Amino acid sequence: MDCQFSSLPYTIKTGNILDIIAQQGLASDSRWTEIMKPDDTSFIQEAKRLQEGQKSPPLPGTGLSKGSFLDLLEALGVSASGLPKGDLNQYQVENVLGFIGKYQFGESLLIDLGYYKATIYYGHGATKNYWQGIWTRKNGIDSKSKFLHSPDIQEEAIREAFALNWKLIDETLNGQGTSIDNYLGQQKIFDDRGVSKTITITLSGILAGAHLRGPYGVANLLLRNRGSHDEFSTSILRYIDEYGGYDTTLEDFIRYSGC
Repeated sequence: MDCQFSSLPYTIKTGNILDIIAQQGLASDSRWTEIMKPDDTSFIQEAKRLQEGQKSPPLPGTGLSKGSFLDLLEALGVSASGLPKGDLNQYQVENVLGFIGKYQFGESLLIDLGYYKATIYYGHGATKNYWQGIWTRKNGIDSKSKFLHSPDIQEEAIREAFALNWKLIDETLNGQGTSIDNYLGQQKIFDDRGVSKTITITLSGILAGAHLRGPYGVANLLLRNRGSHDEFSTSILRYIDEYGGYDTTLEDFIRYSGC
């Protein structure tokens, strides 16, 4: 080996093949033979397609991981709330459109997660999140104030949101004969209001993009290259790129899929 490895491993996802990983980490797909197993032996004698969950040492000098799943949540919380990491006031933020909490939850999402009920809400007859519906008492939450003052519940709710969005994205892609796994690790060129952007698709980026623009916004982007922006002109591509590359697995949130 003529290269050094950092301390962070790369976890193989379904559909990854060594030449794609080598292109990302070593700038040449022909260098896939340099990727080593944890026991420092090569993959040369094996099939190039790997099993999900198998780990290889990290690729040299790439900064492949931006941090842990918790680092991803902290980065999202800082961006959404506008307050610094560790500031407990993040959980009590409400913006001009009535989105609330550290991760700026809206009525529609909390309806989907089972915390809230309403027939008229933002995007369905209302011009903002007025929170005039009924709280269901899920996890003891019976009011907006209670939700705003429950950091632990907000942290659980964002994981529930990730699990739900992942499920809906994958179901939508399955309906078109593909899956999330077929996109992970791939570099794609997208059009963002006339500007071409090359972005590597990662699980953390997909989760962030779905939190910004919903699961169908991500599915449309992957299937049809249809970008979208939120009410403040924030691009889904910015989220998928900026929050891509965090060390995230389904195990970080999938247990909340029964929400």
